[in-house]
Amino acid sequence: MKFTNSMFDDIKNSMKPTAETVYKDMLKFESGKTYLLRLVPNLDQPKKSLYHYYHHSWTSLATNKFVTAICPTTFGESCPICSHAIKTFRSGTNEEKEKNKLINRKENWLANAYVVSDPTKLENAGKVKILRYGRELAKIIDEAINGEDASEYGPKIFDVRNGCTLRVKCEARSNAQNKKYLVTYASSKFVSASPLEVENIDDIHNNIFTLEEVSKPSSAPDLQRLLEQHYFCSVDAVQNAEEDEDENVVAAKTVKKQFSNDIENVFSGVEDAKDVVENKNDNSLDDLDEELRGILEKY
Repeated sequence: MKFTNSMFDDIKNSMKPTAETVYKDMLKFESGKTYLLRLVPNLDQPKKSLYHYYHHSWTSLATNKFVTAICPTTFGESCPICSHAIKTFRSGTNEEKEKNKLINRKENWLANAYVVSDPTKLENAGKVKILRYGRELAKIIDEAINGEDASEYGPKIFDVRNGCTLRVKCEARSNAQNKKYLVTYASSKFVSASPLEVENIDDIHNNIFTLEEVSKPSSAPDLQRLLEQHYFCSVDAVQNAEEDEDENVVAAKTVKKQFSNDIENVFSGVEDAKDVVENKNDNSLDDLDEELRGILEKY
C-alpha cells in the first residue's frame, strides 16, 4: 500500500482538538427551518444507540470563554461543581447565591442521524451526523419508543432504509425571556414509514459515531480545577489554565465514587425554592429533577 496525501490529511486532522472535530459533525438547527433525519442504531451495541448525559457550562470569569464538562451525576457519581452549588444554596450569602446562577446544569442526549435534508448545511444530506437534543425532542423520541406512539412507530424509527423520518421543526418561542430559549422543537414528529433510497446501507451503519466518546467524562480533581480556574479565578489555577491549549473542554477519566443523595439534583441559587427542594424525598431522583427544571427555566 502506498502512502498518499489523503492519508497524511487523516494524520494531520487527528492532531486537532477532538471537541472541535466532533463539533463540526453535530447538526446545527436554526429557527424557521425544518430538518429531515433518520435515526441510525448501533448494530454492534444497540444499547449505545442513544447517549443520555448531564453537563455543566458557563462563561469563564477568568478568560470570558465558554467552558463545559460532563457532570459525574450522569454515572451516579459525586460532582465537585454540584457540591459547591448545594453548599452555596444552603448556606451561602445572597451575593454567592446570585453568582451561583452563572453555572448551568443541563440534560442532553446524543444520537446518530442519517441526514435526509438539512436546509442549514445542504452538503450534510446523505451523511451520518450527530443529533444533540434536549427534553423536547427526547419526549418525542421516547414516546415513539416506549409511549403512546410506540405501536405506530417503535422499531421503525431506527430503520434507515424503510422506517420513519424524524421531522425536526424549529420554531420561534414567542414568550422566551432568555435568548438561549428562543427556539422550540415541540412541533417535531416522526412521519409514517416510507422507503428511502440509499446507495449502501452498510456504509451508513459503519460510519456512526461512538456517542459516549464525543464528550469524555472528567475526574473529580479535574472538575475542581475547572471550578478554581474559571469560577473562583484562583491566580495559580488561571496561570495553569493559560498553559492548557484545550482549556475550553475538560476531558478525563471518571472517578468511581458513591453517589451522594445530598447533591442529586439540587443545583440552583434560587433562594425561594429552598424549602420546596429540601422537602423532597432524597431518594426520588425524578421528582427532584422535575422540580429543579422548573426552577432553572425561570432564568
